[in-house]
Amino acid sequence: MIVPMKRLTLIGLANEREQVLCALQRLKAVQIISEGQLTDSAKLRLLEEKVDRLDSARKSIKAYYKKPLLSPTPQCTEDQLYKSKASGDALCREIEGLESEQSACKAEIEREKALIASLEPFRELGTDIELIKPTKHISYILGVADAKAMEVIESIESCLDTHIGLETFGAEGARAVIIACQSIDYEPVMRMLKETGFVEFMPPKLTGTFSQNIEKEKAKLNSISERLEEINKQLAEAAKKRAELDMAADAYAIERDRAQGDAALSVSEYAYVLDGWARADRLDDIKAAIESVTDAYYMDTRDPLDDETPPSVTRNSKLIEPFEVITEMYALPSYRGMDAAAVMAPFYFLFFGMMLSDFGYGMLLFIGGMLYTKYLKPMGNTAKLVKVITYGGLSTMLCAPFIGTFFGMEWNDIFSTTIFPLLFDPMTDVMPMMLLSCGLGLVHMYAGIIAKMYMCFRDGDWQSATFDQLSWMLLLTGLVLLFAAPAIKTAALVLIILGGGMLLLFSGRSAKNPIIRLGKGFSALYNITGYLSDILSYVRIFALGLVSGAMGMVFNLIGGLLYKAFGGLGVPGVIIGLIIAGFLLIVLHLFSLFINTLGAFAHTARLQFIEFFGKFYEADGVRFKPLGMNTRTVNIVDDAAE
Repeated sequence: MIVPMKRLTLIGLANEREQVLCALQRLKAVQIISEGQLTDSAKLRLLEEKVDRLDSARKSIKAYYKKPLLSPTPQCTEDQLYKSKASGDALCREIEGLESEQSACKAEIEREKALIASLEPFRELGTDIELIKPTKHISYILGVADAKAMEVIESIESCLDTHIGLETFGAEGARAVIIACQSIDYEPVMRMLKETGFVEFMPPKLTGTFSQNIEKEKAKLNSISERLEEINKQLAEAAKKRAELDMAADAYAIERDRAQGDAALSVSEYAYVLDGWARADRLDDIKAAIESVTDAYYMDTRDPLDDETPPSVTRNSKLIEPFEVITEMYALPSYRGMDAAAVMAPFYFLFFGMMLSDFGYGMLLFIGGMLYTKYLKPMGNTAKLVKVITYGGLSTMLCAPFIGTFFGMEWNDIFSTTIFPLLFDPMTDVMPMMLLSCGLGLVHMYAGIIAKMYMCFRDGDWQSATFDQLSWMLLLTGLVLLFAAPAIKTAALVLIILGGGMLLLFSGRSAKNPIIRLGKGFSALYNITGYLSDILSYVRIFALGLVSGAMGMVFNLIGGLLYKAFGGLGVPGVIIGLIIAGFLLIVLHLFSLFINTLGAFAHTARLQFIEFFGKFYEADGVRFKPLGMNTRTVNIVDDAAE
């Protein structure tokens, strides 16, 4: 059901608002809203910076941290969470320092590599680098010349009618050169060289020969690389304490959320005003939480106005609650609409089991889901999704004896009987299975129509409930009876005439012109094609159930053939065949479990979203965002639970 909301106004003493916000945050029942801009808060900015720094530190060590594939969500008390801030801050500063030094080392390594690469061509030059500098009359040109540049260099003297000194290093191809020329010839020589793509190398400010500096820089590069390796080891050690960062980040995030709530308050020197939405079913808890802090307060609540859009939050039994994740995948329900979870859950449960329809697969899903929930302790929507899959496994085990298999094997082959399947065999009873699927689809759509009728009666619109909804149930029921039960043909025709007549005469009741009204009636009747196509969509229940069993049977056949192929080789062959066939069957059935579970989940959801929700679901809800102890990496438990 959709929880009623109340508009809340709370007035209290300014110096007590932090304690009141703490109490409300633990309750997670009040969404604070601001009528204007948030108050500028240095505390909020500081907390946002803290969270950002911790998140950045967590990302920095992500490459060094390998989270176990199936690791449980850590649990801690509120006190333990807040105490983690000090160690988390210290670890964050350590990681920031290491990351800064790591970046500096990487940059220095790149510079050293570039410097060594630039010096390497001149390794054979025995002249000290500091001596290669222009004088009043002589200039030096260094660089790497290809064959084309070498031809130009060799023609310089004849072209410029001058003399140059030339020394080259390296084998054929690109060669390092040093050219000594008169200072007045420097510009003409460079113009000739640049036409070949020659780039002049400017010697760095170093002392000693090129060879000496190359070795010196290599030693420096090795030293930096060793330091970088040491930093990486320290980051890897820091990554082992990632839980401290996670807890500290959650602690500061909780404080940041509280500071955001504080910034949304209207505050004077002595008092504050809190405006927001509160869950109507938690008003007594809200009062108790405030009174645990102070008795100096004023609280007023009222129903939402017609032009207000309260946030939507649902409340269901523990059995139905997991299915809320399915409705949220589609959209949140409108506050003034209807929560679809309770109406949808039985159909989702049944359709999932019929689509998967293999007892062995269902058993694995059920046991796996129970173990995952017990030991890994998932949070939020993940926990709900796991429970939906667990329920799907249970449904599959219930449906399999009636229409399915056991790991692709026929029940009759396992128990040496002829009574299975208890209802239909999808492999042979094709038409009965298709009719069963379509019949369940019709019931599913009727449930949606009835839900819409309830909403119309609730809102005082009996005409829409009768003429727009009940009429379709009468028409569709009449059509089904006309073909399925010819013995009551007269009753079927009465239902068809009654339902069709209501649609024809009253669908356009808002129009005063009788011709327009009748035209709208014919348009409404044309929607019968949409209902028929919706009913046919439920054939997918039969199709997916058939695929699950067929895949299992084919995989068993492959495993059996492989085992028989080795069986003719005597006892060793039997053992080898058993091992190989067994391993192959496990892999193939796990693949079949995955692909068919995915198909059952997606197609069951699709039937809800398209064929069912379209009949009544109003999907324009606004998410309820209460001030709460929202964590990303840990579960907060009570001290007693700890």
